[in-house]
Amino acid sequence: MNNDLKITIPITKEQCELSERMTENVRASDIKAVSFEVFGTLVNTPFSGSSDLFLLMEKEFPEVRTAKSSFSDLRIESEADAKRKNKDKCSVTVSRIYEILAKKSKISDELRDALIKRECDMAVSLVFPRGFGKKLFDTAAESGKKTILLANSVYPRDVIVRMLGLCGYKPPYELIVTNEVECGENRSESAFNAVIQKGNLAAKQLLHIGGDVAADVETPIMKGAKALLLPDTAASMNRSGRLSGYLRAARIYDYDTAEFLPLHLALGLYAAYVFDIPRNKVMHSDFCANPYILGFIVYGCCKLADISGLDDNCRSVLAALEDYPEIRRGGEDLNELFKRHFESYLGQFSYNGFTLPLEMLAKHGGSVDVGLLKAHMPEKFHKKWKDGITDAVTVSTEKRTEQNRLEKLADRMFPPGTKVRNMADGVLFKMKGKF
Repeated sequence: MNNDLKITIPITKEQCELSERMTENVRASDIKAVSFEVFGTLVNTPFSGSSDLFLLMEKEFPEVRTAKSSFSDLRIESEADAKRKNKDKCSVTVSRIYEILAKKSKISDELRDALIKRECDMAVSLVFPRGFGKKLFDTAAESGKKTILLANSVYPRDVIVRMLGLCGYKPPYELIVTNEVECGENRSESAFNAVIQKGNLAAKQLLHIGGDVAADVETPIMKGAKALLLPDTAASMNRSGRLSGYLRAARIYDYDTAEFLPLHLALGLYAAYVFDIPRNKVMHSDFCANPYILGFIVYGCCKLADISGLDDNCRSVLAALEDYPEIRRGGEDLNELFKRHFESYLGQFSYNGFTLPLEMLAKHGGSVDVGLLKAHMPEKFHKKWKDGITDAVTVSTEKRTEQNRLEKLADRMFPPGTKVRNMADGVLFKMKGKF
């Protein structure tokens, strides 16, 4: 099991208060049923991006490609095409996605079916419970509430049931799969109507919990229910500091390729475990001003990396990290989690880019993070390090619902937020009204 390693991550007062408030809402006497969005709320994946699973498959199916597109590109494009053509259900099915992919890549029906099975099997094998979501689910069950699970997914019901079982979610619960739900004008509203029907009670007696503001908060409230927002762990991680944006900027041309998949996976574990309960951003810190958290992703990545090419500055900072017990503990936890989650894939990984978190800290560290290491290095070096810190170049990590190949190319050539990109976007904006 991916979740059999118990680690202790420091919890803040604010996190404790948030946990208590949400638990109290679930227990409230006027609430008779609690519904949960499955993915991101109850079930987590060790991915920091939606395409990471496809990059992992790309290593196994390198022959599935076209002259212009890799397997990962084809899988993303095919799902986008399926969504545009889908009118009947609230979400598309994985079978429909691969029908389109098979036509694009001209593969056989046998290989198409093998790809579907492999994606479903990999998705099941890699999921694990979100700790805080599981606590809320168990609280609802212990309080005698009816539980309704809403799975907004391309996967069929039997695959989702397998995932839930592996993550420790046992019946009784009602399961709604959005690719089985008839779609009206508004997909989110149609899906939530199905939740209310399954609950068989007045909307005001229902509490819904999920991570999408529009679908999981606004829609339930507009329908008369109550709602709690439990943000996606990857989104919370992205908001906590500059790390994700820095990594994308540092490898602007190839970050989204299979070569850097292991780094994505390390970030995915960082998000899933450290940001299980949402954390507030700390000013002038990229790691929540916490040595364990800094150690988890910075020192942890170094323990997996080839550090032979580090410069003297990075080596000195690394020595300070190794001198701090709580930082070492964080790094050792990431190292162990990485091995446990990806045991069957470890031989395929190259660990490119795993020194980048250390390089960001050494060159562009926030003042609070730099201060954490003051007692663990010579005062003279610490002052020199602090005085030499410069601003980091980052790119946006915000999700886009769809991004075509030209937009992806533009992001790689001219990162959002840079002067050249701002000028180009400004020109394009002015031209829109002329066509």
